[in-house]
Amino acid sequence: MSNSLPNNVFLKGIWEPLISECDINDPIVVGEIPKELNGTFYRNGPNPQYVYSENYHMFEGDGMIHTLTFHNGQVRYKNRWIRTEKFLAERNSRKSLFGGMRDFMERDDSVKNCSGNTANTNVIWHHSKLLALNEGGQPVNIDINDLSQCNTDTFNQIFDRSMMAHPKIDPVTGELIFYSYFGPDFNYFIANKNGKISYQEKISLPFVCLMHDFAITENFSIFPLFPLTYDLQRMMRREPVFKWEPNLNTRFAIMPRYGNDNKVIWFEDQAAMGFHVVNAREEVDKIILEMVVMDDIPHNVIAFADDSISYVNYFTRWIFDLKKRKITKERLDNINVEFPRIDERFIGRNNRHAYMNGTINKNSLNLFDAIVHYDVKNNKKKTHHFGDNSFPLEPLFIPRSADSHEGDGFLLSYVYREVLNRSDLVILDAQHVDAEPLAIVQLPHRVPFGFHGCWVDNV
Repeated sequence: MSNSLPNNVFLKGIWEPLISECDINDPIVVGEIPKELNGTFYRNGPNPQYVYSENYHMFEGDGMIHTLTFHNGQVRYKNRWIRTEKFLAERNSRKSLFGGMRDFMERDDSVKNCSGNTANTNVIWHHSKLLALNEGGQPVNIDINDLSQCNTDTFNQIFDRSMMAHPKIDPVTGELIFYSYFGPDFNYFIANKNGKISYQEKISLPFVCLMHDFAITENFSIFPLFPLTYDLQRMMRREPVFKWEPNLNTRFAIMPRYGNDNKVIWFEDQAAMGFHVVNAREEVDKIILEMVVMDDIPHNVIAFADDSISYVNYFTRWIFDLKKRKITKERLDNINVEFPRIDERFIGRNNRHAYMNGTINKNSLNLFDAIVHYDVKNNKKKTHHFGDNSFPLEPLFIPRSADSHEGDGFLLSYVYREVLNRSDLVILDAQHVDAEPLAIVQLPHRVPFGFHGCWVDNV
């Protein structure tokens, strides 16, 4: 990145791009790494190689994978850009060729037929593949032995569409459940534990909107439709592609896992916006869905227009009575939270514990300064506040062992130290998040603000 960066909040501080790729075999460790941690923590996030204009939004940056591999109390670090078609074209030209969502998707003539997929949002492990995801593009299969090598994954030449960023893996069946909605229609898919697509259905929706996440239970899939609509025709008119339309309200489609349009049960509630699901579960004739949700958005807001404005995300529960066709909603806490994770052995089941980033100091609303542990059964919480000028990213839960009880394990989170302009990887005891860290892995550089990650046991 030889040119100076535009004056843009998403290119400064914790968002400033990291221009180097490196390997660190023995970073400094404060404390003692738990011997039970044997595997790799993969984290994905936007890190632009080049910036098209001052209109840049963090959703647009090229994906970069950060890895920390643990083995017998030792750790090594590696980071690599994801070599998408877009990344390679721009590296060859040594400049940005693709405009972002606030540039009306402009692009250089040389890449008119090139995929603009950044693969920058999530990374998951399924059917022995590491897949980097962005809901506007196809999944990218990354070589775990050489992170610089990757290719588009088509599920054995069957899947040729964009894939959502938050597919769900059933912990019992191993099924990968997901959908594709950036296109002319909404398609729902199930792949078995070996990566073979076994089910596909087209589902009719009342409006097209940003559908970043969804939920599963043992028997159902739950699709939240929030009224942040998506319309390519607006972009063709050089208008914002996303529009907040609260008059449409929030809708929920609840469908049996192997269901279709005729089996969908619809619910409607007041307008809100949620990006991330905590979990869902079944209780007799009811389905309980927990998410982090913004429900105080003004009617006249222009989506993604003002980067200085943010709205509080609340830990929220919806209860759907399938028999009476009634819906109730309750707020579970009053602090700002985001990036929720649970013990993934309980996805779609009756989980007790949830972990997420939180804001204790309200002056830090645009970032997070804490990790919060909720005991949803006993209505209790514990908080680890990282202090002034320290900002944690999404916490990831790793169980102590395959058969340990729910919540017995560790939380891993990158923490940006603003004063030092670098990051640590902090390891907390998940049962005692309010205690001092078990270990801190110190990195000499920052890990830019990013999104989601996964854990892969040593393979």
